[in-house]
Amino acid sequence: MILILLSWLYIFFTAFSFGIAFSKMLRIMRLDLVVTTIIGLFSVTLLATIWAFFGPIAIVFHAVLLATSILFWYYNKAAFLSVILGTSGQIRLFSFPIKILLAVSSLLILAQSSTLPFIIDNESYYIQTIKWLNEYGFVKGLANLHLFLGQTSGWHIAQSVYSFSFLYERFNDLNGFCLLLANFFAFQKLQSYFTKGNSMDLLFGLLPLTYAFLFQFISAPSPDLPVYVLAFILFSMYLNEDTQDTFIIITIFGLFAVFIKSTAFILLLFPLILLLKHFTVLKKQLLTLSLIGGLVLFLFVLKNTMLTGYPLFPLLCFRMDDLDYTVPAIIMNFFFSKGVMHSFYIDHAAFSSASLFDLVKHYFFQNGMSGYIGIVSLLMLLVTPIIIFQKRLPKTLWTVYFAFLMLVAVLCFSSPQYRFYVYFTLFFLLLLLSRWMTNPKWIVRFYTLNIVIIGVLVCVPLSFGSLTANALLSQNSTFHLKNIVVPEPNSKWKQEYKGDSVGNMSYQSPVDTSFFWVTSNGELPCVNDVQVKYFEQGFFYIPQQRSTDLNDGFYAQKISGHE
Repeated sequence: MILILLSWLYIFFTAFSFGIAFSKMLRIMRLDLVVTTIIGLFSVTLLATIWAFFGPIAIVFHAVLLATSILFWYYNKAAFLSVILGTSGQIRLFSFPIKILLAVSSLLILAQSSTLPFIIDNESYYIQTIKWLNEYGFVKGLANLHLFLGQTSGWHIAQSVYSFSFLYERFNDLNGFCLLLANFFAFQKLQSYFTKGNSMDLLFGLLPLTYAFLFQFISAPSPDLPVYVLAFILFSMYLNEDTQDTFIIITIFGLFAVFIKSTAFILLLFPLILLLKHFTVLKKQLLTLSLIGGLVLFLFVLKNTMLTGYPLFPLLCFRMDDLDYTVPAIIMNFFFSKGVMHSFYIDHAAFSSASLFDLVKHYFFQNGMSGYIGIVSLLMLLVTPIIIFQKRLPKTLWTVYFAFLMLVAVLCFSSPQYRFYVYFTLFFLLLLLSRWMTNPKWIVRFYTLNIVIIGVLVCVPLSFGSLTANALLSQNSTFHLKNIVVPEPNSKWKQEYKGDSVGNMSYQSPVDTSFFWVTSNGELPCVNDVQVKYFEQGFFYIPQQRSTDLNDGFYAQKISGHE
């Protein structure tokens, strides 16, 4: 916990310093601790992305980052101090129960961050993506080694900045810092509700009641969590549109969310609607925001092209056939076909004959946790319009609702995973809860009960076998006394490795191959030999180095069917 807290102080200083400088460039008039820090993370991520095209995100990058942060702090000392003092003043005005709940929930976030990672994708490609960025930067054709490495989310680029791999190997905690920002944002809103009585403030103030779900995303750099946080703050600002700052900030948040995860494209709908409603006033901001949006798109396309040969990866359009490292079409067409994308909830063979009704039914009524979330999501889609009509809630809620509906419809026919839309489910669930739970005393009691439940989840081993069939996800990761100082390793998979080779490429392969995509924390290059053989026998391609230098990347070599 102590080491993680020190890393968070560094993250805050650099992100906040960049955030103030970037906010001034955007002419944002009102600086806010949470919003400014997130804007700073966005600008640091863009800087790191540009850097990764030319070299590793390692100690030299940090020297530049720290020097620039100090420079920004020096020139913006007054603004820096003003926000810090203003935030301290806000906290002093919090009621005593709010202060206690804020402190305890923040400690639990810190404690959970020091536990073993829970998310299975951490073992397949999160760790490896960040290691490649730390040791080489972007590598041509990296997806030929492991297909998932072609994704390289903007959030993993940000995490590679703050993994401090040249100092210590167990820093993997940007998600915890992100939820810490969301936690403070939520308590600000709760205090605002207690003093002003605005029901929309209560909606966002109840966000910590979802931590039993959100805590699973803390101890690994899952791109889902930052999208949820960005979305909630964006919704809050959109529902209270009262300044020109709102348009600028939600545009930046939308761009950041899409750069983190392309399925968050729906969030760009909100700044677009604001622009159409207030074009005369907001058109002055268009040039600057268009340039930033153009930069984000350019980096997104260039990154994907370099890693995969597909500018809009995982979309199959605009394939770059002239590049020798482009992932073979047969592999892309198979793994990103609709049948495979839907196969986690409907049998691959049955997909071709499934009707629209079958798809929708399987989409919302799965087994385990996915099924529960699907049913709640469906209920939110059905009940919310009635509530908005009956309670005469703000009309701007309709935009959030239709965005939810559009995203669910798109995902139903492309990549139907609840984690891509669940932040809308949580939003409307909290909206309904905020209509019922309005008494401050009862709110504090529910918060206290929630904190107790979260404490149990963090400290007591529990089985989730009834919610998932995945053995790696069947038990929670718990906090131990040693974690007060030393965090757990970045990998939950206690893996051994063996050396192997194929053609001109030598690589590390996990000994335990029960999980097809597993790479965990193996030395680079690392890929499961079962996966290599599957691609060789099923598609007649093997990964090969483009030269003796790993920095030159990989290509897929075609072999004969009997080789």
